[in-house]
Amino acid sequence: MGVEIERKFLVRGDAWKALGEPVFFRQGYLSSHKERVVRVRIEGERAVMTIKGRNVGATRGEWEYPIPMA
Repeated sequence: MGVEIERKFLVRGDAWKALGEPVFFRQGYLSSHKERVVRVRIEGERAVMTIKGRNVGATRGEWEYPIPMA
């Protein structure tokens, strides 16, 4: 099990755009309750299902599994 730590940053300017290649994301939620969130995401040529547990402060459990694109 991984642990997600929620962090937020303010990014100014456009200099960050030169740091990498763009990746097209599509996602949808199968469940979004306080106890768990289940998300399916296509990240470029890969697909993943992510399950996130209940927040405890700024952290929560996170499980990510590769799934077939089909």
